[in-house]
Amino acid sequence: MAPVSSGSEEVVLAHANLADPQLGASPPLFASVHVLASLRKHQRVALLTAFVILLIGLPAAWFKGDPKYSATAVIYVSPRFIANLADSSSQKFDSTEQYREYVQQNVKTINRFDIVLEALNRLGPLQSVWTRPGELPERAASRLQGALVIEEVPNTYQVTISLESNRKAGLAELVNSVAETYLDKAKAEEFYGSDQRIQSLIADRTRLEKETAEKQGRRMALAQELGVSSFTDNDLNPYDRLLVTAKEAQSEAQKSAIQADTELAVFDENEHPGGKEALDAFALEEAKKDPVLSSVMTGLNVRRAQVLTNLSGLSADHPGRRAAERELADIEKERQAAIQSEVVSISKMILNQRTAEAYQARRVERQLTAEVQRQASQASWFTHGYQEGIQLGLDVDQARKAQDNLQQRIDYFLLEKSAPGFVRLFSSARPPDQPVKRGRKLLLGLCMALALAFAVAVPVGIDFLDPRLRSPAQVERLLGFPLTAWIMEKQEAGASFEKEQILRFANRMVQENQRNRSRIFAFTSVKAHGGTTTIVLETAHALSSLGVSALAIEANAYRSDSRFLKPNARGLVAALTGARLLQSEVIPGNEELPDRIPVGEAAEGASLPNIRHLEEMLRRSVHEYDFILIDAPPVLASVDAEIMASSADVLVLVIEADSVTKQELQRAAKSLERLNLRAISAVFNRVRRDEATGFAATALDEFLNGSAAPARRLFSPWLWR
Repeated sequence: MAPVSSGSEEVVLAHANLADPQLGASPPLFASVHVLASLRKHQRVALLTAFVILLIGLPAAWFKGDPKYSATAVIYVSPRFIANLADSSSQKFDSTEQYREYVQQNVKTINRFDIVLEALNRLGPLQSVWTRPGELPERAASRLQGALVIEEVPNTYQVTISLESNRKAGLAELVNSVAETYLDKAKAEEFYGSDQRIQSLIADRTRLEKETAEKQGRRMALAQELGVSSFTDNDLNPYDRLLVTAKEAQSEAQKSAIQADTELAVFDENEHPGGKEALDAFALEEAKKDPVLSSVMTGLNVRRAQVLTNLSGLSADHPGRRAAERELADIEKERQAAIQSEVVSISKMILNQRTAEAYQARRVERQLTAEVQRQASQASWFTHGYQEGIQLGLDVDQARKAQDNLQQRIDYFLLEKSAPGFVRLFSSARPPDQPVKRGRKLLLGLCMALALAFAVAVPVGIDFLDPRLRSPAQVERLLGFPLTAWIMEKQEAGASFEKEQILRFANRMVQENQRNRSRIFAFTSVKAHGGTTTIVLETAHALSSLGVSALAIEANAYRSDSRFLKPNARGLVAALTGARLLQSEVIPGNEELPDRIPVGEAAEGASLPNIRHLEEMLRRSVHEYDFILIDAPPVLASVDAEIMASSADVLVLVIEADSVTKQELQRAAKSLERLNLRAISAVFNRVRRDEATGFAATALDEFLNGSAAPARRLFSPWLWR
């Protein structure tokens, strides 16, 4: 391989083996982008693009260029739920992915319509900061919903809530209202229905407090009514003691009544026969104990003793004896009368006493029975009231415990509601003091920069999207080896520069012949109208002018060229069929055309007959020519081109600029890659002077002026040393 150049540089015929992996490889994506060349080529497009951008952007920048102020609040999204006082355990996410999904859910939730609408309503009179005159709150909330910028801060646990406005007054308050409303909603959703549950618990607590107050009042009333200061299970019922005492007295009274009735019944003749005698006997015994009766009896006994004394000395018929006996009888009567009187008196008294005692005992019994009944009733009333007081105390204690439990649950929910949870406010938005966007000047600068960027991007994009090959560098990158030659478009190159390029190409062929003994060169293009015939004829003519013999053979049966024609010439077809000798079909050259052989009479679009014998025929028949140049059909259109390429010493692939695309060249390269070619070279034909790299224009200037144009100072190499 040898480097390729043009103009004043030396060019050596370059050929490559198609087994080279670089052949036909795709070039880098932006390899064909040349910004300055694209701008030079599409100046009008660039100017028009810049004009359109400025025409649209400058008025927009003027009217939209008001200073913009920004306020930002930061929400902290914790990866774990902070523990509360009731439960020391904490909740956390199972994985980082789950946490990130939760963060994204919060990012999407913050500007939810109901949150934004409530945030606006919370502002009160400050709604005018955002709400336009006469605008419905729902419409203002929709605009705010779209204006809020909510983003997750990378590599942190933070989410920012930002809002921009051309008015700085009240902007921070609006952002903070959105953040606070969102936090309230988030906590309410974390403890779903907590407010309702708290209200329900408070209602239950109020009901229990009312019931407790009522029962406590009733208990106090019972205490006053019963005359006690407290109600305890250990205290005895005072009425129970009275009742026991009353019952004991009743029992004794009953016994006394029975005894009194019995004692009375003993002396009652109706109740007990012989009662009279018993009464008399008892009265007699009692009479004997009577001191009065005893005194009377003692006096009588003294008299009787005196009478007996007097009587003892008297005989039976003594007159005093009778008187003494009468006196004894009187004393005895008197004594019996006294005893009887005392017995009657005592009997009556005993009977009256026993009757009174029986009556008294019965009355006491009845009264005690009534008292027992009264005490029993009072004891029952007291017991019922006291038990009610005890039960009320138990109910009050139970109600207070229930109130304590309810209060604990209320405190728990209130504590959880005030707990930070997963989300909390990290920092509030501060009132902005400086605009974040500088207004018209900044937008005007951006507009001009955008116009400049589009003015550059559009021409570059046009060339980048253009699949056609325009510069030699593009071809070399696709093929993977240097070009043998490149030829400028005739109208732009001029006759002198065109002739110079052809002569240089012919000279490279001579050098190739001297080095590798290459004699047969097959020329084929990627597709039709590639300029292959012109290059073959001009190169053969240039070889002749260099003093070497050259023969141009037209082998393109698809389309013959009139420059090869001569009356009565049967051409290559006749030689291949054996009807004529190849030497006899040579048309001698002149000042404009070289020696040549036309294709002859072949059906248009058909392949040449016996084409595989062409190499043998050429090497055997035309020994007098140093070079044989074959004008073959396009490689993508005819199989003849592949056969001729395999037969030639060197295949010259002609690539037409601004016509052949990158894909077509790659297809041609892959097609030739399958052949066992001896060597291959490439010629880039009809290159435009304004090709992207500026290579062609530089080469033409060097040829016409004798030296290269001076480099611009900005791009001068010494500037960057």
